[in-house]
Amino acid sequence: MRNSVYMLRSPGEIRLSRISLPPLASNAARVRFLYCGICGTDVSHFKGLRNTRLPYSLGHEFVGEVEAVGSSLVNVAIGDPVVSDLNYRCGMCHQCMANRSHLCVQGRRGAFSNRAFAKRANVNISYLYTIKGAADWRFAITEPLSCTLHSLEWASPQRCDTVLIIGCGGLGMCMAFALWSSRKHLKFDIYDRNVQRIRRLHDVVKPQGTAIPYPIPSSYNVVFDLSGTPSGLRLACESVIEGGRVCSMSHLDGYDDVSFLLGSLTRRDITFTVSYLNGDPGNLLTAIQLITEEWSEAWCDLCEILPCTELEAAFRNREHSSYNKTIIDLSIVR
Repeated sequence: MRNSVYMLRSPGEIRLSRISLPPLASNAARVRFLYCGICGTDVSHFKGLRNTRLPYSLGHEFVGEVEAVGSSLVNVAIGDPVVSDLNYRCGMCHQCMANRSHLCVQGRRGAFSNRAFAKRANVNISYLYTIKGAADWRFAITEPLSCTLHSLEWASPQRCDTVLIIGCGGLGMCMAFALWSSRKHLKFDIYDRNVQRIRRLHDVVKPQGTAIPYPIPSSYNVVFDLSGTPSGLRLACESVIEGGRVCSMSHLDGYDDVSFLLGSLTRRDITFTVSYLNGDPGNLLTAIQLITEEWSEAWCDLCEILPCTELEAAFRNREHSSYNKTIIDLSIVR
């Protein structure tokens, strides 16, 4: 079967390509992609900040529908709406057996024909989770939301803690939503250099969440660095109190200026955690539930939905977009 895939040809250049899908494996499903969010990891590939072997397909925050199923699959059917897990989980390695399946030793095996900025793909069942109802674009938020839920577990903020979110992009929006929808007793502050993004987010989370200006006081028990930048990570380290907790989800691929990190934490008894991926698969199920029950039109207004024909421009403009999250409509891919 011929398939249309948006491929990163060189840094800053995305082109629509035609490839042939391989025969469908018995443990895989063929997924027709409907929507996919632009992730910071995708942006780092686009900018050439990673050692990416080109050409390269992008996109993993998808929602789609099953078109065909492999012969051994019994828990997914044609027509089922599905969302993505970034991780392959073998279920047998020492990491999986220790309840760290997001760190599965085979996690990067790439058990799919291509990623989600495309018309369709053959995808191993390990990556797929079904949702009830229609394949609404909101569920493209599932995977990044599940990652922030994992980060929230690591930091474990308590009612008495002062909490700060640095970065109001997609992850910052998801962290604010996680707190707003599941930790309603927790007050939190938000900060971003992008004034429009922080205003949009503040209008949704107030009075539980408060937008704060720079300079930021060094008075927070728990700080989440969701900025994706060395400057955001430095600010997180400067904003936490002695004995506090910093949880960073910034991968900082291609950045060298992080030599400040150890010095900023030394002699301060800071607990520093790098939260990677989404932890337990239950976080995906929780994310689906929260989106189903708590996501409102006000949260929808934080996201821009762009046609796939604007994919390259969306990547180029993502850093400066006034919207907190960009999601691509793939339903018109031919």
